[in-house]
Amino acid sequence: MVWSRVPLNNLARGTRRCGIIRGKLHHAGLGAGRRHVRTGFFPEENDPFFIDPEGPLLSEPLNARWRAMDDPTLRSGILERNNVGMGMVVMNRAEGFDLPSINDLYQRLRNLEVNSLKRFVGLAAMEPGPFSVGLDPKELLLAAVMANKKGALPDFSKALLWNFQELAHLVADYRKPLISHISGYAQDGGGALACLAPFSGAWEDSTLCVRACHQGLVPMGGMTYVLGSLPAELSSLGEFLALTGWELEGADLVSLDLVEHWLSPEALPFLELTAEKHLEVSEADSRLLLREHSLPLPLEGDLHVKEAGKEGRGFQRRYFPLIHRFFKEESPKAIQDAIDKEIANLENIKSEKMQTELRFLKDCRDRMKKVSTRAAWITLELIRKVRRGIREARATASKQRVHPEVLVEALRAELWAQHGLLKREETIWRLHQACTGTETKEPTTKEAPTTQQVSQFTNPPEDFFTVFERPEMPLSQHPRLRRYHPDFDAATGLDHDPAWMQQEARRWNPNLLEKERQKAVKELLGNEDPSKFGQSRWVRVEPE
Repeated sequence: MVWSRVPLNNLARGTRRCGIIRGKLHHAGLGAGRRHVRTGFFPEENDPFFIDPEGPLLSEPLNARWRAMDDPTLRSGILERNNVGMGMVVMNRAEGFDLPSINDLYQRLRNLEVNSLKRFVGLAAMEPGPFSVGLDPKELLLAAVMANKKGALPDFSKALLWNFQELAHLVADYRKPLISHISGYAQDGGGALACLAPFSGAWEDSTLCVRACHQGLVPMGGMTYVLGSLPAELSSLGEFLALTGWELEGADLVSLDLVEHWLSPEALPFLELTAEKHLEVSEADSRLLLREHSLPLPLEGDLHVKEAGKEGRGFQRRYFPLIHRFFKEESPKAIQDAIDKEIANLENIKSEKMQTELRFLKDCRDRMKKVSTRAAWITLELIRKVRRGIREARATASKQRVHPEVLVEALRAELWAQHGLLKREETIWRLHQACTGTETKEPTTKEAPTTQQVSQFTNPPEDFFTVFERPEMPLSQHPRLRRYHPDFDAATGLDHDPAWMQQEARRWNPNLLEKERQKAVKELLGNEDPSKFGQSRWVRVEPE
């Protein structure tokens, strides 16, 4: 060990400038009456006085991955960073989507879609934190309370639900490779955004869960389409995930065809560095370069390893026969009755295999008891309606990743069912539990809805929800080239409709219906102290 007996005062003159020495350091036993510091490069174990000389100089800055965003404070709900060849959009609202964040994300994705200098787009979430939990439960609770009080959903809540469905359609129908990487926890509609993306990926920390039925609602954002479009060999898995809220993690998401690629978290930062090279090759070659980032699945869990007796840590392969056997029943009640009957048969069997199946079935039964009965019936019908639609579409058309007509119908049915469920008092109590994290006894009923009631929630009018065709990117400002645009109008000489564009700009404004929402919140609070309801007494005013 090398020690330097240099007085602290003399040493500090040269090192205080670099910020290495702060305050007074003391090490006993170096000499009486004088203070010294250690300047060696070989640390002792648990030495509190050792200073790594490389630490202050070579350490990575805080939040280095998210530098150069359009908001240097990193407070905006949606962040964006661009370079030549690629655009990166980052979701930065852990509470979930509200109307401003939905509209902001839609605008950014739409602008990148028609930008001719962007070969592909990345969709990620701020870390650490969840990827996305879907719609903010507080916004849904506000919608449910106002609907219960006024008899109809307010306009800002209708816009919230509608625009979120249209955002999901944009992600699924994106004209460029949209790389969506599930970093952390994804739930309901937030997970659907990742699953519907043209280039979806997951990693070891990825988690997907469907808990809409626990809140008295149906999954939104195309999640019923994701669950209903699973392959035939995974039939009934969609019903199982929706009715139990089972969490799938890591490689299981790829094995079960919920996402497409096993994608490292380092893929997006690396693509940002090499995006410019994608402009030097064709679009087909660029897509092939993106697929090079898809890694082989790790051999873990019974989904990937087929050796006899091999026990994995993921979702077990032996669960599939049980899921297919019980969750193919026609109704949630029939599923529960079949599970209860099988549990009674397995109680007296002591074999290890049967005991494992018994524990799994008991877990499924306990989870299903916590969901809303009406929401479970409606969700089951929505998933199977999607499956029937995909089967008919494949019989008349070639196999494709997403069937546009079936997806739009699923989005329409989800929106229609959500409008009806948000008017129920049970939904208010369940959303209140989701917002507060408490469990209170809510006025709920276990009575199964009739077939006619389920049909009313799952068969919307044809004109209830419509997705308008998006205009293509402009070819050129030159009038001779503009006429070759597919939307060119010879009468006006324009390649777009100015009135329609102004209407779209108003509809996707992040401040859409903000005053109406504030008025509704003030009406509900009355003269009460806002701090009692988790709101600040102060209002932050941005300088103009």
